[in-house]
Amino acid sequence: MILRRRKALAFQRDGERTVVLLGPDERDLMADLARQFHAVVADDDDPALARLYPTAYVDDRERQDDYASLVHDDLVRTRLDAADVVLATAHSESLDDDELASWMQVLNGLRLLLGTRLDVSEEDGFDPEAPDAPQRALLAWLGFLLEETVGAASDG
Repeated sequence: MILRRRKALAFQRDGERTVVLLGPDERDLMADLARQFHAVVADDDDPALARLYPTAYVDDRERQDDYASLVHDDLVRTRLDAADVVLATAHSESLDDDELASWMQVLNGLRLLLGTRLDVSEEDGFDPEAPDAPQRALLAWLGFLLEETVGAASDG
């Protein structure tokens, strides 16, 4: 059986670059989300951020603290830089591979952060009448965009 990938709706590979197929409102939203993500990561005080920095040593607090002291600042800087790239390229016609990687990182970070705040799992259904339906719809959209960026990157 031959599996075919569906037609790209948000990102499409075109030679060495990835074309951004998002509309103006979606681009504005991505710029706003990148700005918000940057602010939250820079503040580094939101408990939901713990999901962005997984524990390397679950059973050894001392080793975990040592590990975190070595990598945490670099991980924060990488995420801040990625958010800056998304903000700078939100209205670009296309992205190079490094810019696409930044989009993937921000989309994944936003999904983890929002999913943690909403306390959702992959198995949770969607109730359009729920009070948090708009946030859950945003979470689903971010997942769709992440899937699209991964697909575009794998086409390269």
